[in-house]
Amino acid sequence: FAGAQIQVISKSGTNEIHGSAFFTAHRPGLDAYQRFNGQGNQVLRDNSFFDQFGASGGGPIWKNKVFAFFAWETVRSPKAQTNISNGWYETPAFAALAPSGSIAAKYLSFPGSGVVSTGTNNVTCANAGLAEGVNCRTIPGQGLNLGTPLTSTLGTQDTGWTSSSNPGTGGDGNGGANNLSNVADIANYVTASTTNFSKNQYNGRLDANVTQKDRIAFAIYWVPQSSTFLNGPARAYNLFHHSQINQAFSAIWDRTISTTFLNEFRTNAAGWRWNEINSNPQSPVGLPSDHIDQIGSITLNSFGPNVGSILNQWTYSYKDVATKILGRHTIKFGGELTRLFYLQDCAGCGVPNYGFFNLWDFLNDAPHNEGGGFNPNTGFPTTIRQDDRENLWGLFAQDDFKLRRNLTLNLGLRWSYFGPLSSKEGNMLSAIPGSGANYMTGLVVRKGNSWNAQKHNVGPQIGFAWSPSRFKDRLAVRGGYGLNYNQEEIAISANISNNPGLVVFPFLGMATPTSTNPGIIYATSANVHSLFQYPANPNTVSSFGPNGLPTTGSVGVQIFPTDLPTMRVHHYSFDTQYDLGHDFVATLGYQGSLSRDIFFHENPNALPAALGLTLNPQIAGGDYWGVSGRGNYNAMLAELNHRFSRQFMADAQFTWAKSMDTSSGPYFEQPYPFNLSLNYGRSDYNVGKSFKLYGTWQPVIFHGSNSWMEKIAGGWTLSGIFTLHSGFPWSPVVNIVGGSLYCGSCGYTTVFPAAYLGGAGTSTTNDAFKTGSNYSKGGTAYFSAPVPCSATVTTNCYTAFSGNNFGSALPPGPGVHRNTLSGPGYRDVDLTLAKAFGLPRALILGENAKVEFRLDAYNIFNNLNFKADSISNNIANANFGQATQALGARVVTLGARFNF
Repeated sequence: FAGAQIQVISKSGTNEIHGSAFFTAHRPGLDAYQRFNGQGNQVLRDNSFFDQFGASGGGPIWKNKVFAFFAWETVRSPKAQTNISNGWYETPAFAALAPSGSIAAKYLSFPGSGVVSTGTNNVTCANAGLAEGVNCRTIPGQGLNLGTPLTSTLGTQDTGWTSSSNPGTGGDGNGGANNLSNVADIANYVTASTTNFSKNQYNGRLDANVTQKDRIAFAIYWVPQSSTFLNGPARAYNLFHHSQINQAFSAIWDRTISTTFLNEFRTNAAGWRWNEINSNPQSPVGLPSDHIDQIGSITLNSFGPNVGSILNQWTYSYKDVATKILGRHTIKFGGELTRLFYLQDCAGCGVPNYGFFNLWDFLNDAPHNEGGGFNPNTGFPTTIRQDDRENLWGLFAQDDFKLRRNLTLNLGLRWSYFGPLSSKEGNMLSAIPGSGANYMTGLVVRKGNSWNAQKHNVGPQIGFAWSPSRFKDRLAVRGGYGLNYNQEEIAISANISNNPGLVVFPFLGMATPTSTNPGIIYATSANVHSLFQYPANPNTVSSFGPNGLPTTGSVGVQIFPTDLPTMRVHHYSFDTQYDLGHDFVATLGYQGSLSRDIFFHENPNALPAALGLTLNPQIAGGDYWGVSGRGNYNAMLAELNHRFSRQFMADAQFTWAKSMDTSSGPYFEQPYPFNLSLNYGRSDYNVGKSFKLYGTWQPVIFHGSNSWMEKIAGGWTLSGIFTLHSGFPWSPVVNIVGGSLYCGSCGYTTVFPAAYLGGAGTSTTNDAFKTGSNYSKGGTAYFSAPVPCSATVTTNCYTAFSGNNFGSALPPGPGVHRNTLSGPGYRDVDLTLAKAFGLPRALILGENAKVEFRLDAYNIFNNLNFKADSISNNIANANFGQATQALGARVVTLGARFNF
């Protein structure tokens, strides 16, 4: 509504038969490697191998009455793309040790459970952070031995485990070297996997002149996609098939009521869906996800499949717009309804997950923790299904009023209503904080819609266009103001399904092998291919108090303001355009916006703790989606355009801009939730200065009677675009020592520096970010860090909390604000060279048929550009100020196209 929108115009019907076909090849051999990809990182290139081709055709079915158009396009990988990696896995010898009838035996004997590899890497115990002959033995050429199976009964743990550096050796459970053997239990494997994909798009359109006053049109987009790849660890049972359908349907009825009165009614349906459970019937989703804790310095790949997802989202819209001409007024008015259907079905939540201290506990069916989503009433794992709904309404009217021949005034008014998120099942649960000092202790969870929606969203729009007479139509002056309202992102609001009541996510864990079992029940599904036959764990059943929270343990909550203001954007612009003659037009203008009531994401316990309120021990965390965020954008835009003449056109654009906000995305948690102005700074995507130059040259070699020669020797097109901008900003950060700000579970572990000490470089060249030369003495030489408070330090310090502790001690405000520093600039040149061959006049093809061959080169000079968020920004890092990852190198594609 206030953001970017893309309008797609499909080919409408004509009385001429027309069509096209094209082919584009993307081959890694045409692409270049990066010049640099961060210190010590391998330079990369785009290794994608795929073809893109398609065809279209259209024409009359009934001349002057009914017309049809159809287009097909596909992207396919004729050659599978191979991915090589390294990883730690169990050996076949270890798999053979699983006790008969154990759950471990189910995993290790399931078809495809072994690692898919091309060999092993030579490793020693030291490579794994273990001690040779103490808790590990190197088996040359085979891997590492970590002990022998436990001799204790099934379900008991290895009491020899004390930590990752002393992980136990199984056997008698004493952790001694006497349990080591000469059988390799784990190895570092070289794995190879392939990826295949196929994507198709079918587009059809039918237009019909039903009467002289009625015209109807129908359009369809059907976009099936599929891919096959290893999803997760390199085990054959993880060979995964993804299949999805994207669809869009439109119907339009245009009615000419009179010569001055028109009406258009349009209805659309668009959606996408997939079910990765149904498309992977071979996947053993009845095996839980099992993870082995860190052993030494390594982590073994997990057991059990990566469970796919189930998504189904649809948007239905109905819109009617009437246009009436009254003298100098062109009036439009109408209304629209958009209905959102959003399936919330967390398939992976219905699969329990277990953790094990070491390999021998896994082999002995003895996990030390259990997690997952459970039905709080029955204890069965649940997939948390909700069929979410949201309705969006809009009414509008506008008047284009031609006051004078050279002055037009545009007036408009729109009312928008963005309804609350609800569920078809009526099982949505909202977390509603208490009032005053009882904000957290008085919080209740109860059934109901997500929030109360704001109803007075009335947005005026005003604009004008004026061409002063004295300039004889060579000067145009334009400007305007508007107020737009925005819908809340449903991907955020749908998180409300995680509130307790519909599902709970308990964590049953043991700190040591000798701890009391907190109620872990280790089991698989009765059907190894079914999500829905896992047994219940009665220890996850929760009783709820009057406040809707479990009476035991603690949970996370998702909080939205009960009365949710609608996000709004004020936008305004002013520009002048002048015809300089000789086909040159110059434009100079201003564009700005002011955003209010945008999301500011926080841990729900952080602000109450900072304000000195008592926290609720029943609430461990979660998310608070406040709408107190703000932002603004201001830009000067200058443009010089050479309109197409003498086979040439060019356009140069320069933008000088600044974008500021309190947070540049809805998910990141800024460090100062108690005072949003302390988070205010340049937007993450702010680009201060940018320049673009693009042009097209289409020379005509032969004129007049030599047109047939032009079809052979002419038809050349050279076009390109040069992009240059000053780069994105970045922030230095400081780690919090000893826990988290505000509360032990709040997760606020970084702040901005207390002060800039001076002396740092300011270069934004690539060389400066290759080596970090702007900060040659290390980050701490240029920025001071706030320190923990103590008996001797009571100012400009912070208090860190751990465990269940919390308090109102606030960190000092930043001396270096967010996004103060400027990142590396960006430079890129893209070029296209095309040669068309005209074809002789023929039946159906007509006289303008041609075949065109083209070469597209992106980043043709292979300029080095760094990824904006790859700069090492912790002042304590040895590589502070260095970019650790580059953007793509040169990519070249070849293509051909036939048009008639």
